[in-house]
Amino acid sequence: MYIRIRRRRFGQLVLSGAATAVLANLPRRAYAQSESQLYGVQVAKKEVATDAPNKTPDTVFVVADTVTGKETSRISVPSRQVSNLQTDTKLDSVEIDNAQVDNTDASRGVPGKSVLTRTRERITSLTPLTDGTLAVVSVVNTPRGNFTRVAQINPKTGENLGATRISGFETNSSTLESLVATKDNNLIGIASFSDGLPPFKLIGIDLKGGKANNAERLALPTLFPNRRYSNLVLGRDNVIYGTSIGSEGSVVLIKIDLNDRAAITGRAKVTTVVELQLDNKDLENDILSLAISPGGQIYALADPASKGTNSLFIVDEKSGAIRFVRDFQVDKIAFAIA
Repeated sequence: MYIRIRRRRFGQLVLSGAATAVLANLPRRAYAQSESQLYGVQVAKKEVATDAPNKTPDTVFVVADTVTGKETSRISVPSRQVSNLQTDTKLDSVEIDNAQVDNTDASRGVPGKSVLTRTRERITSLTPLTDGTLAVVSVVNTPRGNFTRVAQINPKTGENLGATRISGFETNSSTLESLVATKDNNLIGIASFSDGLPPFKLIGIDLKGGKANNAERLALPTLFPNRRYSNLVLGRDNVIYGTSIGSEGSVVLIKIDLNDRAAITGRAKVTTVVELQLDNKDLENDILSLAISPGGQIYALADPASKGTNSLFIVDEKSGAIRFVRDFQVDKIAFAIA
């Protein structure tokens, strides 16, 4: 079934709970189900399990239609033990005091403004993989260090197909803050050296082996040490997009083209696409997640005014304007690969 949206027309839909969806400047084209079906994920429970380093959190998958603005399903995904279970007694059962879920993303606010020390569970990335599954990256912060796990979810059924814990980071406080799969099946991530705070580094991820590596063969670019980088997503042009924010507070859309390399170093370059704005004003906080539809439309999940309610926005790649679509209370968003 196809639904045609006219260019430069605004459609307003009244949703349950008095939520309103505004569809602005969508391309004039036919939308199939895979084009309009957006996935969101959030942590389901407030408690953090004592065996969290070796176990993914319980999550909720939400499916929404970007054309109608309606949520079409909500699926509970139980936690799952990682396949590469660690037997070290220091890691088998980590003492969790005052354990709770903290859904406040480390991207909010100015980098380095505050250090989050409370034990917490958070989702840092929702990423479509080339095999059609969705990868959910979750990080648990504990008194003995930070632990990153990746679960592979079937987007059609919500089934947790397996989970892996990622090791090999440079420090015990390092975390995987974003993940993207290229068309040639390379996994590239952004690692934070300090639980979501700068400095950041682009790394390769071996999901089967559960290892982080420098991926020198990919010749990844070096990132500025005083900026936050996050929200990696693959565009239709096989170029990686993301966001960056500095101490001045402005949020910019960036891109990394692995085929466009510096003449001297041979490394890929990070270039600025546009500064993001809402109502002609700079964003006060970094966005929480990016997603690019199969048709090439960029969407953002954000809470620009720090109201505690996340919302979905359409991103204009040329002007940098983000436009409200609807409230969408999830932690991360993604489109699946058909």
